[in-house]
Amino acid sequence: MPTAFRPSSCCGNVGNDSLPPAGSDERSVLTRVNSGLGSLFWERDSLSEAVLGVGAAHVSHLLSVLVLYRLGILVWRDRRVAFVGACLHVFSPAGIFLSAPYSESTFALLSFAGYFLYAKGCYAREPTARSDAWQLLAGAVFGVATVFRSNGIFNGLPFAYEAAQELVRFLRSPDRVTFRRLIFLGVGGLCVGAGLVVPQLVAYQRYCSGLSGASPRPWCARVFPSIYTYVQELYW
Repeated sequence: MPTAFRPSSCCGNVGNDSLPPAGSDERSVLTRVNSGLGSLFWERDSLSEAVLGVGAAHVSHLLSVLVLYRLGILVWRDRRVAFVGACLHVFSPAGIFLSAPYSESTFALLSFAGYFLYAKGCYAREPTARSDAWQLLAGAVFGVATVFRSNGIFNGLPFAYEAAQELVRFLRSPDRVTFRRLIFLGVGGLCVGAGLVVPQLVAYQRYCSGLSGASPRPWCARVFPSIYTYVQELYW
């Protein structure tokens, strides 16, 4: 949601302590970039920030298409199938969101990149420390994607599934390779979860601990104090 259309009543107080809507991680980055470039090339305003946002969205969308194409080649071993898949993403019904100054295109890019890295580890001829490192790196990329959109937490399912398989294999016949894979998969899965938990902890410390000097927000008193749920209720 563009800043110009953001409701002002979500937190009671309007200003720097107002709760950000979904996708604000990308907007905060764009605001800093706009501020830095504004001091060099143009005057900082809402229009220049919107232009930067649209530009970043289009670049992310382009890169996501290219990464998806490479992922298709890696998985299907067929350039034609990979090309069709990439084209379908280009003409996605969600194209307006992929072109708007929103987190959708960046999330897609990071998710596709994560699956590409994960697939590189899976399609290795034999399990090595290098193939495990690819999957660990995939977990880190998925974690960053989850910071942009909370539903990125579902990218952790492949880690949970494969870790369960490796655990059964290890209990039946313990060996160093399986144990190493369990460690790498576990850390990768924790990276995905951190993308959801860390922003929640930061928000709780800022809006619920009283350190900022502002009164606690209504969602702080809930059994499961989730800033995501509260923002979703207000904006959608």
